[in-house]
Amino acid sequence: MSRYVENHLYDNELIVEVARRDRWALVGKWILGILFCWLLLIPLIIAIVASVKYAHTEFILTNKRLVRKSGVIHRRAFDVPLNKILNVYVETTFWGRVFNANTIRITTAVGVIVDKVRDADKFKGAILNQIDMFEEDRLARQASWTAQAMAENAKKKNK
Repeated sequence: MSRYVENHLYDNELIVEVARRDRWALVGKWILGILFCWLLLIPLIIAIVASVKYAHTEFILTNKRLVRKSGVIHRRAFDVPLNKILNVYVETTFWGRVFNANTIRITTAVGVIVDKVRDADKFKGAILNQIDMFEEDRLARQASWTAQAMAENAKKKNK
């Protein structure tokens, strides 16, 4: 499944959803690579490189963050805490609707994550649901801390 993320989970962190990336995004590169391989094999090499990148990319939602890891030799991991996600946008084209493969664009405080994902609306819903749960949990912890502090302060005043 997601070896990178499984090996780098924080305390009390669980994997909630794994995005199923779209294989149809590679079809165009492979068609061009096969048709134009007589051009010094460059299009075919581009298709092979795209396939290797596809195979070594993970896009995972946990209960605390969103992680996108890509690369084989030069690895890039983009971790975003859920409270830093600003917007989740799904773009569906005609062919995306036919093959159930859409582009998901996640705007964060740091940058933008763009990827082709199968069932992007489901993944978007999971992200938004997890953001809500994260915020509710944060508010509950904050209320608990405030109540404890007020109780301790009341005890000190009574003494």
